[in-house]
Order: sequence, then structure tokens, then C-alpha cells
Amino acid sequence: ARARQVLRPPRQTWRNTGQGIVTGMAMSTGDIVGTTVGATLGAYVLTVLLLYRFPCLLHRKNTRRFDGFLIAHRGGAGERLENTLGAFRHAVRDTKADVLELDVHLTKDKQVVVCHDSNMKRATGVDVVLEEVDYADLPTYLQHLDVTFSPGQRCEPECEDTKVPLFEDLLRELPDTVLNIDLKQGNQELVEITGELLKRYNRTQSVVWGSSTNHVLEMCYKYDPSIPIYFSVARVFKFLALYWTGLAAFLPIREYALELPYVSGSLKESARSRLPAVMRFGLTVSQALLVNRFIVGYLKRRGVETWIFVLNDEESWREMYEIGVAGVHTDYPTQLRQFLDENPQYTSSENSEPGERDGLVAGQRSEL
Repeated sequence: ARARQVLRPPRQTWRNTGQGIVTGMAMSTGDIVGTTVGATLGAYVLTVLLLYRFPCLLHRKNTRRFDGFLIAHRGGAGERLENTLGAFRHAVRDTKADVLELDVHLTKDKQVVVCHDSNMKRATGVDVVLEEVDYADLPTYLQHLDVTFSPGQRCEPECEDTKVPLFEDLLRELPDTVLNIDLKQGNQELVEITGELLKRYNRTQSVVWGSSTNHVLEMCYKYDPSIPIYFSVARVFKFLALYWTGLAAFLPIREYALELPYVSGSLKESARSRLPAVMRFGLTVSQALLVNRFIVGYLKRRGVETWIFVLNDEESWREMYEIGVAGVHTDYPTQLRQFLDENPQYTSSENSEPGERDGLVAGQRSEL
């Protein structure tokens, strides 16, 4: 009995041993969970970095069709009356613009016209809705118009064509110029008539068309998926949300170009003077998330053009070309052409990724 008492461990010893085993098991389980979570996150981050650097592992790279370094916004609204044939001629013939940006509407008698506003009071001084008037009855443009993206500046050409042009006249007069077309009305009829004109004049592969409204963009794509389109606002936000969460690598991108706004120059100064500090901070953060070399570089590797609108000063042009954007919208194409001529590194083929210029349409920059 005395021997058994000596050999039997005290109850407290058994209790301490059991607690130690349970504690050890708990610590081991915690370590396993932590290690598993860490390994999973690490694998996810490495996978995202790999696919962001080499997106062609999952997706075929889009084919680049044409240069878009200099995009004349509304034909160059700071130098000629916006969206007129005179502005478009000047941008192409005098400044060698790579792309003409323009807006189209449908009149009451089903004519596709080039005009930005639905209500024409700002541009013509006449309070009339474009869609409710026949083409022959449209008012003409005012001789002087404010430059929307350069507060305090006015376009005051000495002699100018003030007629609202037909889209077909533009196609006929400038057959070799790339067009960036914004469809301003949300109806199928405008999409179909505009598309028919593009096919009639063999322009389906030298345009980028679409709308900021997603359902209009879908109409464009369904009409003819082979015609290049640009991102709608909804698609921009979807892409950005997926990009910053690491999921953009799994997003199919059918668009040819991503067009992003960037507040700069006098417009930026005007915003700063009118906005409270919190909103100014929000503007700065949102622009940093929207426009940066990481997003631009990723899209470039996927063959998607990044075009920035609307920039009218040299500092902004330099900033955007330095991060690698493919093109800039401007109201002053003469000044931007001079800037690009003085800084050929921004338009050189060496600045392109390998294979980026494959499929580039020859002669798209008109030498009229």
C-alpha cells in the first residue's frame, strides 16, 4: 500500500498535466489557423501580382488599331467653335490631331448631327431641344463660346462656320481621321443610324464609340461587337473596384479605351477655391485612385488605351504622358501638338510595350 501511494501521482499533478495538454492543443490549432490564413493571403497576393504583371496568361491582348496621342476635344473648342466642320478641319489639317472627339444627337427628322447639348441655349442662344426640331430648323452657333474646361476663357474666332454639321458630312470630308464618338441620346435608333453611316463610309475600324450611360454602350456593342467601344461610367467603377481588390485580372475587357477625367489647371484652381477642405481632399484622393501609373501600366499590358480628358495646360500634359497614358483630350490642339513635337519621347515607339503597336492601322493620322 505504501508502494502504491508512492507510485501514484497526486491528483493535482494529473490535473496540471491535462490542462497543459489542452493548452498545447489549443495553441497548436491557433498556430495552424494563423499559418493557413497567412499562407492563403500570401498565395493570393503573389497570384495577383503575377497576373497583373503578365495578364496575357489569362487574356489575349487587345490589338492596338491607331495612335491617339492628341485628341481634339469637340474639334478643339478653345481654338474654333466646338463641334463644327471648321473646328474639325483645323484640328486635322493644321494641328495633325490623331483623333477627333465629338458628340452626336438625332433630330426630329432622324438626321444624325454633331452637337454636345440636347438643349441648345448655351451654344446657340435659342432655348430649343435638339430632338424636337428638324435639321433644317436648327439654330446656328453663337460667334463666341466659353471653353467649358478652361474657366474664364472664350473661343473667339474671327471668321467661323456656325452651322451645326451633319455627321455624314464629317465622314465624307475627313475620311481618314479617327473619331471618338459620344452618343448623347439613349435610344436604339441613334445607335442604328450612326452605325449604318459608319458602315456606309467604311469607318467601323477607325472609330471608338459609346456613351457614359451603360445601357447605350450595350446597344452599341450589340449592334456590332467588332466596332471599338470605350468604358461607360458603370464599367469604369466596376473595373476600379476590381483592380484595387486584386480581381481585375479575372475581368474580361472588351473595351478598346478607358477614358478618365482629370481635374487640372484653371479648372482645378477654380474647384479648390469653391470646395471645402474635406471635398478638396476627397478630390485629390479620388484622382490618385483613378489616374496613376499602376492602372495605366496594367491596361497597357492588356492592350487597352487610357485616354484622359480634358487637359489644357502643359504641366498636366507632361504629368499624364509621364505616367504612360496613350492619349489626352484637349481644347487647344495647336499647343498640344507643339508640346508633343518638342517632346518626341512621349510619342516614340520605344515608349510602347513589346507588340503594342502590332496591328496599328497605317495612315490613320491624316496628312491633309
